[in-house]
Parts: sequence; structure tokens; C-alpha cells
Amino acid sequence: MSNQTQTVTTEIRRGRALLAAPLLLFIYAASRNYLFNRTDNALDPASPISTRAEANQRIDDDRRSLSIALPNGGCQVTYAHVTEYPIEPTWQASFPGSGARMTFNLIQALTGIRTNDDYDSHERGYENVVSVKTHYPVKNARRRFGELDQLFKRAMVVLRNPINAVPSYFNLQYEHLNHLPNHSTRGPNEDWLLYRQDPNHGLAVQLLNYENFVTYWMEKYPDRRQLLMISYEDLTDDFVGPFVAGRIADFLGEVEGVDPIVSESVPCVWQTIVNYKDAPPPPENVDAATLALAAEQAGVAPPENTGNARRNNKRGGNKRTGDKRRALEGEEVIEDQMPKLQTGKTFADPSSLRTGPKDRPYTEQNLADMLAMFQRLANNYSYDEDFMRIISSYIETVSNTAPVED
Repeated sequence: MSNQTQTVTTEIRRGRALLAAPLLLFIYAASRNYLFNRTDNALDPASPISTRAEANQRIDDDRRSLSIALPNGGCQVTYAHVTEYPIEPTWQASFPGSGARMTFNLIQALTGIRTNDDYDSHERGYENVVSVKTHYPVKNARRRFGELDQLFKRAMVVLRNPINAVPSYFNLQYEHLNHLPNHSTRGPNEDWLLYRQDPNHGLAVQLLNYENFVTYWMEKYPDRRQLLMISYEDLTDDFVGPFVAGRIADFLGEVEGVDPIVSESVPCVWQTIVNYKDAPPPPENVDAATLALAAEQAGVAPPENTGNARRNNKRGGNKRTGDKRRALEGEEVIEDQMPKLQTGKTFADPSSLRTGPKDRPYTEQNLADMLAMFQRLANNYSYDEDFMRIISSYIETVSNTAPVED
């Protein structure tokens, strides 16, 4: 790159940063309470659980065989189940390309209960699963979202910066168009450039879809106790990620019949499901005594090493539901056909094993369009601390991205 080109690029980035600075200051003032200063929902006076003792009692009510951290590293992530009795499901909403499959697996590992999607792809229905994945309003599965939505009173929304979410969605469409397995291939940049500029489904259309997605879910739940908003970036961050996974477990655990794993095991499960590429190799030949010790330290029942034992709750006097085994992917496991548990590993497929170019070029106009969209959303939802904290990080990322002109 010539010195003249470098100078022009630097001036462009400086200009965008100056334009974004007032918005960043505005967002900073509106989001004073950072993620780690949030009040635990369990201690909210408006919550059914108002004291730490009551929160602990809820955990003590029903000790279960769930995912646990092993003493010498690794996790035992056991099988998920559909519940024996109906529970209130939670929407798991995200814009396409925002880690829905990863979140899908994590929720099952945290709760021990199966999830589903709005297509009912796994034929599990909607009343015996902990959450249901949806991309509405970007996609309306079988055109029946309005009908399904009557079953839902709460949602967990995962946002991802569109500067990365849109290319991820492009990769998925590229895989489908070329009959490739999902999460296997990133399309070449030549195809990305054609897609980006396409007037029917390119970047301009996707940014509009993104804005509509955010607007829909922000407006749908004015009572923020019924909405958990997190970011893909936080969830996949080496430091913040386990804390975010804990927030997910706490939010889902507010539903009667959902009893997530103990907090001490959350970081290990996060490492196994989300950070699988950097996770340490699982320990081998873990004996029953070691498993029992780990279970005791985690405050749960010792895991069964044979897969044919099953404990079912009785409905009378106990709200906990379902089988204690869990599987993160695949068909429903019949009790007598359960394989022996493999310690120190997850039964979830890796969220993505894509290969190919990661960096996608954007023009100056593309980046300006993103910033303008963030500005509109920030103006509309300046009262929401979680959202403003997330959107401020997106503004910073886009403002610091160097344009690449065609």
C-alpha cells in the first residue's frame, strides 16, 4: 500500500471515529452498570425467590445427575431429556449467523433438558423442552410463528455484530447452494462480494432485517424480567463467557420444572461446549470414586456409569421433571439403549468447523450504513443498559474497521 493510500485510509477511519464519538459517549452514560454489577434475578424483590437462603434451598430441593466438572480437568456432560410434564418454554431468538447451534447445545448442557426449533425439526414438540430456537422475524418457520408464540411468555435473545453475523449467514447460504454440510465451509471472497451487493438479499437487505429483528424483540417484552439479552461476543469471550453462561442458566432456572447445573460447574461446561477448540483434552479412565467425589463437590447425585439406570420424579410435591440423562444432539435415547457415559467429553457436535476466509471486505458506504443503523437503534432503546452496552461495542468495532473499496 502506498503512503498516499495509507494516509487516505487513516483519515477516513479518523473521520468515522469522530462521527461515532458522541454516540459512544451517550451510550456510555446510559449504561453505567456494567455486566458484572448486575443484580442477581434470584435476589430481586419482585422475583419469587427473594433471599439467598431461598435460592440455595431451590438447589437443595432436588439433587440430580447433571453435567459436572471433574477434579483433574474436563467435564462430564451427560444426556439431556424431554420433560415428563409440560413446562413453560423460552424463545431462543437470534439473527441468522449468531451462534444459534452453539447456544442450542449450551442450553441443553446447562439444564439437562432438550431444546427444539420453531420448525420442530426434532419432533419433540414445544411443551416438554426448555427452549425453542427461532430467527423470527427474519424467518417465519412454516408461517406459524403467531400460533406458536401463544405458548411463550419469555425470551433469550442473542445478538451478534452484523459485521460478522451477515458473513456467517452468507456462509450458511453458500453451503446450501453448493450442497455442502452445514458449518463446514466459508464461501470465497469473490462470492461474498457478489452477495454483499445483491439488491435482493445482500448487505443492505440484511441490515434492514437485522434492525427489524432487534426492534421486534425489544418491543415484544417491555417487562425486562421476561427478556434476557446477551451478545455472541460476550458468550464466546474467554473471560466473560462463563459469566454469561451463568446468566443463561439463572434465567432459564426461573421457570418451574427447570433446575440448571450448579454454578461451580458452569465454567467447565462453557469450556466444553463454547470454547471447544481451546478446551484441554479430557481425562481418560476416570474411575467411579473420582466421579463420585466430583459429584459431591458439585452438590449433585453421582453420575451413573451404566446407561440403563433411570430416575423419574413423582409429580406430587416435586416440581422437578424428567429423566436425568441428557444428550445434546441426535434422536431421543430409549432407556434400554443408552450407551455407557463417556466421561470428560460432550455429546454435542462442535458448533462449527468451517474452513476458508474469515475476513470479509466492506466499503466505506457499507460501514456508514451499519453505523447509521446502530444510531437509530441506540436512539430508540437508550433506556436498556444491556442493549446499550452491547451496541456500544459494535459501534467501536465498525468505527475501527478499515474500508476496502472495490
